[in-house]
Amino acid sequence: MKLKPVRLEGQVWGYAFLCPGCNHSHVFHVQGSKTWSFNGDFEKPTFAPSLLNTCPDHPDPRLRRCHLNLTAGTLVFHGDSSHSLAGVSVTLALWPEETQTDS
Repeated sequence: MKLKPVRLEGQVWGYAFLCPGCNHSHVFHVQGSKTWSFNGDFEKPTFAPSLLNTCPDHPDPRLRRCHLNLTAGTLVFHGDSSHSLAGVSVTLALWPEETQTDS
């Protein structure tokens, strides 16, 4: 699974994904006052417009700004992101529990 539905009162309000730049999740909301459009493709999702996640007081300066587009399953990090993936594009990965295999 690349996207996890975020539910409120039984309805999907958004989709969470694991951001490799921040090493935690972000959410594209599809209901509410601020929303993103979603192409409905769970393998190669596209959301628009870009997502800007800021936390100016975060103790780790690398995690103060994350700005990205998710297009056709690729995370495109804008150059103004404060983490090491600024200016880089990476394929959206599965959540960790989905990538583990039994031994």
